[in-house]
Amino acid sequence: MRKKENKDIKKLIDSAMERERCDLTIKNVKLVNVFTGLIYDAEIDITDGYIVYIRKNGEKNKLAAKEVYDGNGGYLIPGFIDTHMHVESTMMIPENLSRAIVPLGTTTVCTDPHEIGNVCGMDGVKFMLDNAEKSSLRQYVLAPSCVPAVPYLECAGAEFNAEETGKLLDTDNVIGVAELMDFVGVYNNAEKIHSIIAEGAKRDMFLQGHAPFVSGRKLAAYRISGIESDHESETAEEIEEKLSLGMHIDIRSSSLVNHLSMLVEGLKKIPYHDFVSICTDDVHAGDLLEKGHINFIVKRLIEEGIEPVDAIRMATLNAAREYGFKDLGAIAPGYIADIQIVEKLDGNTPKAVFVNGKLMAENGIYKGSDKNEENESFENTVNVGWVDGKECFELKSDKNDGFENVNVIIPLDAGNVMRKVEVQKLPVINGKVDISEREDLVFVCALNRYGKKNATVGVMQNFGLYKGGIATTVSHDSHNMVLIYKNPDDAYCLMKELEKNGGGFAAAENGKITGSLKLPVAGLMSDKGCKETADEQSRYKEAFYKLCDERTSMMSCSMMSLTALPGVVITDCGLVDGLKQEFIPVILK
Repeated sequence: MRKKENKDIKKLIDSAMERERCDLTIKNVKLVNVFTGLIYDAEIDITDGYIVYIRKNGEKNKLAAKEVYDGNGGYLIPGFIDTHMHVESTMMIPENLSRAIVPLGTTTVCTDPHEIGNVCGMDGVKFMLDNAEKSSLRQYVLAPSCVPAVPYLECAGAEFNAEETGKLLDTDNVIGVAELMDFVGVYNNAEKIHSIIAEGAKRDMFLQGHAPFVSGRKLAAYRISGIESDHESETAEEIEEKLSLGMHIDIRSSSLVNHLSMLVEGLKKIPYHDFVSICTDDVHAGDLLEKGHINFIVKRLIEEGIEPVDAIRMATLNAAREYGFKDLGAIAPGYIADIQIVEKLDGNTPKAVFVNGKLMAENGIYKGSDKNEENESFENTVNVGWVDGKECFELKSDKNDGFENVNVIIPLDAGNVMRKVEVQKLPVINGKVDISEREDLVFVCALNRYGKKNATVGVMQNFGLYKGGIATTVSHDSHNMVLIYKNPDDAYCLMKELEKNGGGFAAAENGKITGSLKLPVAGLMSDKGCKETADEQSRYKEAFYKLCDERTSMMSCSMMSLTALPGVVITDCGLVDGLKQEFIPVILK
């Protein structure tokens, strides 16, 4: 539930009636009314962080405000709301995320901390809630529903059941159940996922969806469960079907997935967009610096032909209504004064941003006076001491020599996100599958990093790695270690580097580390600011592309273990068909 605001209604009424001076007047602005779509000259009075009155048509105030801010003819619009994001994907902790995106006009985010939940359990979610309190960004959390995403297919650092979900739902600023990624379990009436749904339902709280390519009767069953939204649509047809069933669609543009042009084509065929919002899902620090946050998606929507006020409405009022926020997402009496002044309705960086009626950013510069408290220190979560040599990274055969029929992973798209398997006959030398004569093949290993002695080694074609190896502990959603390499020596070297750094990314060649990105907070995040984090990402990317094809995404290996995808993935427990939620043998017997 949202933490209750200390709201003195009588004082706000006195301020509206001019029996008491307001705290702040923002004058000389063109107000964008997201209720009506109209734009008009106005002055806004604010008291205790709430809008109390809007003057238009030249109306004068009788009592001067304690402070006046001149908008210099700019447009006044509500602060943007990101309806679904993972703070961990920015590779920054919550307080540093705030300093990065408030200057971009985002004043509220609804986050799913299932990444850190998979690593550190309840303590990880508590850290995210506590750390968010140190800054101005309004950060609401949804209780992770899939820790791990599909329990019998992978092993994570923690497991959330209905009991943990219920405890989180009774915590301040936890506003619902986060994306229910086990869509197969939902429409097949799996007991665990429905017990988690029941915790949200009995509290009448928001149930967030995740339903890629789910359609027809399966989608109907998913909707009947009470799930209200979806951010995984990739086609115009998906948007139309889900909206027609009363689901709320979160238009997504992220660092990992971007089908915005196709989604806009779908929106253009639908007259009403009241159930359409905007989210970033997974966005990296470098992209925040280079492109922006929600403002960038608003900009893209406008460029693709969505009317500007409609795009702004998706990022404000529609988003607030999705979650039932009755005091956010608009500029009207009784609404919290989370607002921004923009020069044009084009999605560019705002001239000024106010949170709770206080100026927090001007011209892209953060001006908040945040608490300078020492961050909680996390223990090293990379527990791989059970691996004592390169043998763990070899694909072993029952044969001493000859050939094996291997289920080779084949990417189906340029981003290596969707995959299938294809049986190929590969040579065996000294009891190990050998790929040394195939430039197009690499080994891929999913290694448990929580002390469980689980590891799966497979073979992948056309990943785009031509020499050496790369590895990461950022592997959605269990965040075990994923390594992609040409030879086991490099794999062992990479594992030791990530173990030493407490997680992150690493690149190696000829048994030596050539680049790394340290993410010591749960192996997912840096404790540094946006610019420093982005710079370190950039340096690692240079090392990455000395080993990989330029068309290969730096995050490709991070998507190799995502059991919520409908394609083939690899986990510490085995090779998995994500659509059927079943194991596939690596070597056919």
